[in-house]
Amino acid sequence: MSKLSAVLLLLGLSWCGAAQASMESDILEVIARQPAQSQDPDRLYAKWSRVAFHEAGKVYTLLDYKYLGHSRVAPGVDQQQFRFWVRHQGVEFPLIVSIRYDPVSEMLFSIQMEQEKRGNLQIL
Repeated sequence: MSKLSAVLLLLGLSWCGAAQASMESDILEVIARQPAQSQDPDRLYAKWSRVAFHEAGKVYTLLDYKYLGHSRVAPGVDQQQFRFWVRHQGVEFPLIVSIRYDPVSEMLFSIQMEQEKRGNLQIL
C-alpha cells in the first residue's frame, strides 16, 4: 500500500469517527429536547388502580378485576378504566370504573361506576 493510500485511509477513518460522534451528539440533543413524559405510566396505573379499588370496594364486594387501559378524552383530560367483577346484594356482575383526571397536575375530575350490560360483555 502506498503512503498516499495509507494517508487517505487514515483520513477517511478519522472522518467517519468524527461523523459518528457528531451523529451521536445530534441524536442525544434531539432526545434531550423531547418533552418528558409527565409521569411514569406504571406509577400512574398503580395510583389510579388503588383509587378504583377503594371507591368500588365502598359499595361492592370485589371478586376480580382487569385493567382496560388509558386514553386521552380531551385536551387536559386523561382517563383510566378498569373492569371489576363484583357482587352486590347476592348478584354478581361486571362493573366499569372510569377515572378522569388532569395528566399534568393529577387532579381528579370524576370517578364513574357503571354496570356493564351483559349483552355487550367482552371476554376478558
